[in-house]
Amino acid sequence: MRHLTKLFLGILPLFLCAPAARAAAEDVSKCFVVHEMSKSEDVRYLVDAVSHCAHEYDAVYVAVTFLDGTGRNLGEGVWPVYWLRPGRREFHEFSVPRHAFGFERVVLRRITTDYAEALALR
Repeated sequence: MRHLTKLFLGILPLFLCAPAARAAAEDVSKCFVVHEMSKSEDVRYLVDAVSHCAHEYDAVYVAVTFLDGTGRNLGEGVWPVYWLRPGRREFHEFSVPRHAFGFERVVLRRITTDYAEALALR
């Protein structure tokens, strides 16, 4: 019995650390794919995205830039996806920030799981 306890305690850290190490190794910016972001109204835009990630994430943040018809930057924004699961398709409609009214295009800047990083891009 003592031998089994030592064996269990010896391999327990491997089981506890293995999922975290695998999740950290996955680059969410490559496995979470934004297919399209398009203007739906003057103050709203649609998002079509899908997760090809192997792991679940509590939250993924997408930093975007809003451009006018000439390509001039009107400002930045961040939209979240909560409880991202493998294979899940995301269809959302978001409102634009007030400073981006009159936008014509939405451009992807970065995808991250770190909210502080996403907000620092603004």
